[in-house]
Amino acid sequence: MASDYVKSSVSRWLRWFALAIVFAIACAFLANWQLNRREQVVKIIERIDRNYSHQRVRLEVMVPQLDQFKLSRQYRKVWVHGHYLADQANLVRNRPQNGAQGFKQIVPFQLDNGKVIVIDRGWVPAGQSPERPDSLPKVPAGTLYIDGRLQAGEAATATNTPPHQVTNIDLPYLAKVAGVAQSSFYTGAYLQLSGESPAPKGFAPQKEVRPDITEGNHLSYAFQWVIFAIMAFIALGWAIRQERLHLRAKNDPNFVIKKRKRVGDEDNDAEDALLAERD
Repeated sequence: MASDYVKSSVSRWLRWFALAIVFAIACAFLANWQLNRREQVVKIIERIDRNYSHQRVRLEVMVPQLDQFKLSRQYRKVWVHGHYLADQANLVRNRPQNGAQGFKQIVPFQLDNGKVIVIDRGWVPAGQSPERPDSLPKVPAGTLYIDGRLQAGEAATATNTPPHQVTNIDLPYLAKVAGVAQSSFYTGAYLQLSGESPAPKGFAPQKEVRPDITEGNHLSYAFQWVIFAIMAFIALGWAIRQERLHLRAKNDPNFVIKKRKRVGDEDNDAEDALLAERD
């Protein structure tokens, strides 16, 4: 009978051990996922720190090919000379900032060599209607020097939007809307405006500021998942030990399971003893 009970217990605890292994493997995957996320964030932070400190250069130096862009050059500052294609200005929808709903104003900019690159002039708040601003910044006319930071184009999305509004900075689509051949349009990168010379007068969009990115809690979360995996085996070992103690107490009348004292038990015992003496 005892042998059958032991076999049953061993079989049961082996199943629990297998479950603990599966749980530990899942925890390992989750810990690795958090570490990978941290690594990605660290790369972005390093890229911002590295590229923000560089001096500006000509656009052609950083982006020699219109349809390609190296992400390692994101946030590098470049300059261009030419004029805006003001008639082709668009608003990028659903771009909140500091909790306020708004838009990005993007305008194609034609360089002296005839090529065209999109300029993100900055953020414009939504008006009384969330579908559009109450007023639009005027796009400067004439030839300008533009300072801007390089950004990669965004993915294509649905285009069912009001006139002169888009959902993403989809550069090939913007080239099509502007009626410019892709052979003359930068479809790999666009510029976040840093400055315009001559400076515009009147109402202007709010320029992008340096991203304030922190590593977050990914590292601590990874450690937590490792701890959870270890705790699963500790809990399993504790449960097996408790079952063995109770089995021994059941079979041996002289064996008493020691109870662990909790905080305050000694004070309670002293009070009980004192009351007993008074009685």
